[in-house]
Amino acid sequence: MKQHQLKKMLLGLSCLILFCTGLFFAVNNNDLNEVHADDEEVVVKPMEKPNRDVVKILGIWLTNGYSLQPESDYYTQVGQTVIVRTSAGRSVWSVLTGLLDSPHYRWYKTTDAGETWSEVPESEGGYRMNFPVTPKEIGTTWYQLDTQYWNYLTGWLAKTHIYSQVTAVHAKEPVNATNLTITTDDDYLYNLGDNILANNNTYVHAHPIPTDANGRVTYTVDKPEIADFSDDTENGGKTTQLIAKDGAVGTVTITGTMQNPNGSTVSDKTIVRVGGGLDDQTVNIGETATYTMHGDTVGDDESENKGKITIEWFKYDKKGKSTSVAKSTSSNYKDYISYTTPPTTMDDDGTKYQAKITFKYGTLNLQSKTMTTNQANLTVINKPDITVDNTVTDDTYVGNGNDEHTLNDVSNDDVITYNATLTENSDRGVLKNGYYVIPLHRDTKVNTVKLDETVLDSSKYSIVSNSEAGTDDLVISGMNFDGVDVRVHKVEVKTTVAGITGEESLTYTPYIYGNANDNEVYMSKGITEQISYTLDGFSVSIDNLNYGSVNPLDVQSLHYREDKHNLPNGNVVEIDDRRRDKLGKKAFVSQDKLFENENGDQLGSSIRHYENGSYVNILNNKTFLKETQAGESFDSIGWGKEDGLLLYLGDAILKQGTYNTTLTWVFEDTP
Repeated sequence: MKQHQLKKMLLGLSCLILFCTGLFFAVNNNDLNEVHADDEEVVVKPMEKPNRDVVKILGIWLTNGYSLQPESDYYTQVGQTVIVRTSAGRSVWSVLTGLLDSPHYRWYKTTDAGETWSEVPESEGGYRMNFPVTPKEIGTTWYQLDTQYWNYLTGWLAKTHIYSQVTAVHAKEPVNATNLTITTDDDYLYNLGDNILANNNTYVHAHPIPTDANGRVTYTVDKPEIADFSDDTENGGKTTQLIAKDGAVGTVTITGTMQNPNGSTVSDKTIVRVGGGLDDQTVNIGETATYTMHGDTVGDDESENKGKITIEWFKYDKKGKSTSVAKSTSSNYKDYISYTTPPTTMDDDGTKYQAKITFKYGTLNLQSKTMTTNQANLTVINKPDITVDNTVTDDTYVGNGNDEHTLNDVSNDDVITYNATLTENSDRGVLKNGYYVIPLHRDTKVNTVKLDETVLDSSKYSIVSNSEAGTDDLVISGMNFDGVDVRVHKVEVKTTVAGITGEESLTYTPYIYGNANDNEVYMSKGITEQISYTLDGFSVSIDNLNYGSVNPLDVQSLHYREDKHNLPNGNVVEIDDRRRDKLGKKAFVSQDKLFENENGDQLGSSIRHYENGSYVNILNNKTFLKETQAGESFDSIGWGKEDGLLLYLGDAILKQGTYNTTLTWVFEDTP
């Protein structure tokens, strides 16, 4: 209200003022501004009571007010312009019911702390939203803005007045800043373009130390393709309003720099995110996911609500089909700013969630406006925790030192049983296309494979040659876990050992593997086991004995074996004793018949067994050679030149020829 209008009203109501003197000075503190200038506290009386702070829901205005109030204090120098930036707005209800109204700006000033106010003329920028002030002398001037919404059809009688807070512009001697902090009113902006329900802009503020530093502040943004400062069409350059680009997604870094009067600078940075309102969520299987619409929620003011607000949440399956999963009423919509899913399963992985907020207004709330967020992804991380408790047993033979993970003295034809219990320990771990693998000795025969007490058809398992490990790997399918009903599998495999040719050992670790997520393979190893193999048996190898040539007249003489059958050159009988159960054993030898040549002529001489000068004739005589006790290995049989089996020629007349006989060797087990 202009000053001359105030004077007329005061004259006309002088008697009333006298009558109400006691009330006139009872001023409500909410109608005053406390302004600090030059370290002196000055209480300023506003021209009009400022509108209260805006009530918002997700950045959507429910009441009239200012999205950008003037700063309480501006510090500058004589002749240096400072721009008092503001931004007024109406509630969503006012906008929807007064689409033709436009803003008109009127600035007022006072130099006596509000005792007298005067309108700033248009020529001095008094009709601008962003008001330039260029002080001509040191001192303080206070300003207040009246933002008026009206149109030329309704005229000024239907004006909506929105009064700002009072601001002070202080013209001082130069003051340099030592530090600077940059802040924004919002740290998240919607990328929904000109949707009147979406908060797509925010304002940047500089806070120097000391607070009365009066250098110039400029702002830059690193990614203007995501968000950039709006143009100041009234004064040139850029405003401090950061506006998100339509459809952009990302984070921008804002840098504020103050150029001090002495030429030095101080700066600071802050970030603002831009998106469609919802963030993607990633949770472990079995957990819930919570989606929250971005934007400040100051509260609600039912007195300003001229319509109804509802929020509805939708879930999109992997094929893009949507289903409504939650919807508010007009009275509890604030409880639906967030939505929490039920406990997740792997079927939820790859689904999406979206929220829609609806404003209904007008007669019977038949008109409406909506704002829809982006579709936010849900990623469910499958975290199975499978333990493999495996054992191995030899059903045929119990070797020395055997336990549930170690087998010794395993040989051909032994039946080996592999058992395992596979347990999923996490709450809802899932494994798809699971396989259990047991490395086997090459040539092992698989007799039966049981999964959970059911004998599997051979199509349910396979043998895969593992050249690197030198094994035949048994791969069993069907090892799937659903995290709810199927949490344990039991495996039993019976095999028969084959292909053992000597002493060898196999150390192996069974394992389970499968798909935990679409592109992730899970594997869990069991307990390492060792099987030592041997060739069970008792084998004998005997060379033919040759006693050389003799003279026909060489009678009553002893003849020796070839040197290769005398120790230390070699044994007469080579024995390989690999018996797993070593019983006592005795060895015998006998000569079955007389020596005889190719003409049938016989030689009355025979083989004798000599030992330490004594001998035994072995012709038709089962002659004892050697004995071992139980548990002892039976070594090869050999003698020095003058012991063992030697040929004795008697008085017989020798005819020319080659004479042969047969020796029978007997090896008998003893108790």
